[in-house]
Formats: sequence, structure tokens, C-alpha cells
Amino acid sequence: MPVEFLTELENKVETLLLSLEEAKDENIILKQTKEQSNEQLKDLSARIEELESENKNLKDQLNSLKTDSDGQREKINAASERIQGILAKLEAAR
Repeated sequence: MPVEFLTELENKVETLLLSLEEAKDENIILKQTKEQSNEQLKDLSARIEELESENKNLKDQLNSLKTDSDGQREKINAASERIQGILAKLEAAR
């Protein structure tokens, strides 16, 4: 009986050692996956910052263009009024 007990105990120890090795291997894989995920996260964070900066620049450009457009529209309206005034004077002079 003691020999069977020792054999069974030895088998259990071997099984536990194999499980430990598998757990270590899995741990290594998980650490690698985590490192890859962290690198991807850093890359994505950097890309987000770039896009946010670009978005801000584009918004600033849009606002500038709107301001320029409003100014040009005012000039066109003023010129249109002057032309209409001149045309009205020409009509009255005929």
C-alpha cells in the first residue's frame, strides 16, 4: 500500500508540475499580449491626439473662412447697392 501511495503522490506531483509549467507559459503569452495591447493603445492615443489637433486646426480655418466669407458678402452687398443706385440714377436721367 505505501508503494501505491507514493506512486499516486508522485503522479499528482508530476501533474501539478505540468500544470505549473502550462500556467507559466500562459502567463508569458498573456504578458506579451498585454505589452502588445499597451503599444497599440499608445499608438492609438497618439493618433487621437494628432486627429484632435488637426480637427482644431480645421475648425480654426473654417471660422477664418466664414469670417472672410462674411466680409466678402458685405462688400458684394455694398457694391450691389451702389450699382442699383447708379442704375436708378441712369433710369431717372433717361
